[in-house]
Amino acid sequence: MSVITVSSDGPEIDAETIRAGLEKDRESLDYLAVASDTDPLDFPDLYKAIKSVRPRGLDVLIITGGHDPQVLDDTVGAGYAHAADLLLGRETTEEQLECLSILRDNKCKFALTVNASEHDEDSLKTLAERCGKCAMFILKQDRKHPVDANNMSKLTAAAKKSSWNVKVI
Repeated sequence: MSVITVSSDGPEIDAETIRAGLEKDRESLDYLAVASDTDPLDFPDLYKAIKSVRPRGLDVLIITGGHDPQVLDDTVGAGYAHAADLLLGRETTEEQLECLSILRDNKCKFALTVNASEHDEDSLKTLAERCGKCAMFILKQDRKHPVDANNMSKLTAAAKKSSWNVKVI
């Protein structure tokens, strides 16, 4: 996977340079991930940025907090997003649930990522039930507030309500 970051700050990099690099590595890439220092869905013309750098046939994964379902819908609908990693807090918002619905309706794979230190077994069970099935459930360890092995085991079991594929990173 190769990751590009969309941003309104910082130096602009030539889209053709990025495309050429991705074309060169095309055979070794499964996805082009799109991230942002805020959220890729904060950019209403996200699909245009993806279109300018994406080699034909390379699937795109959006790493998002799911704050703007309309931008996700436009991006998925235009064929410029094929999967997503939805970054969730302790509870899901209506916008995030709408993003999940868009992904499901368009048969896009998606992962759910949470910070393990923000959850207990009950909150994660509730989140997993509310979000439903996903391709992967990712529990992020916080280096400053790590979850001990016993509690991580409970969180992993709760996350398995949503996916058999639970990763701790």
